[in-house]
Amino acid sequence: MGLCLCGRVSRGCAGVTCCQKNGEPGRQKITDCIQFMRGVIMRFNVAVQTAQGKVNGFLYLGLLLLVSASSAALAATENARQDNWATPVAASAGLPNLNRVSPALYRSAQPTREGFVLLSAQESLVSGDEPIKTVVSLRAFNDDAPKVAATSSLRLEQIRFKTWHPEDEDVVKFLRIATTPALQPVLVHCLHGSDRTGTMVAIYRIAYQGWSKKQATDEMVNGGFGFHPIWQNLLHYIDELDISAIKEQVAIQGAWQ
Repeated sequence: MGLCLCGRVSRGCAGVTCCQKNGEPGRQKITDCIQFMRGVIMRFNVAVQTAQGKVNGFLYLGLLLLVSASSAALAATENARQDNWATPVAASAGLPNLNRVSPALYRSAQPTREGFVLLSAQESLVSGDEPIKTVVSLRAFNDDAPKVAATSSLRLEQIRFKTWHPEDEDVVKFLRIATTPALQPVLVHCLHGSDRTGTMVAIYRIAYQGWSKKQATDEMVNGGFGFHPIWQNLLHYIDELDISAIKEQVAIQGAWQ
């Protein structure tokens, strides 16, 4: 499994050319961008060698990372967004990276106090949807309670989901919460709303919305939520996950009380 220049995770990645699969545009733009940035690095390399006699490794690495970031950013703008992917919701600055997965499930980055005030006001985030009833935090070392007024009717749930070591029991707990009608709509978040949150949403898609693992991880990586390629283990976890066994445990344990 590798990371394509377009930012997509694939097995046996063929570099820029794999961006053309499924008719995706942008190959020439990405190629031109990378060639330009490589030229900048080469000229910088020569200039530093001339002036100092050796390359400053840290600056060189910084420019190399800039090439990678520029390529990924350009590819992200070129990728066509699928109609069934979670849709951005501009409700409040206090609810960053907020997206609607379904009428029963939303996702976001860490809400601020302002965001929790909005959620506690029990106003719909999207016209026609019910107000958020339950907020699920996936953060391992942070609690939402101090940010929420004691009088709030929001229900707060905590799953200390470890990005570096996902566990089935955490997934089962989340799915029990997310599929309990009395707790819906549910807002799930982590710090950035991209990796841990993306993992849970992807598994929800596969288990209860009939998506394939490829479809779900494609949304997770390319949906514009800020997936960090360093967490390849999450994609491997989803790929190896026994969805039937997870759903069986959710059914056995029942609705979240």
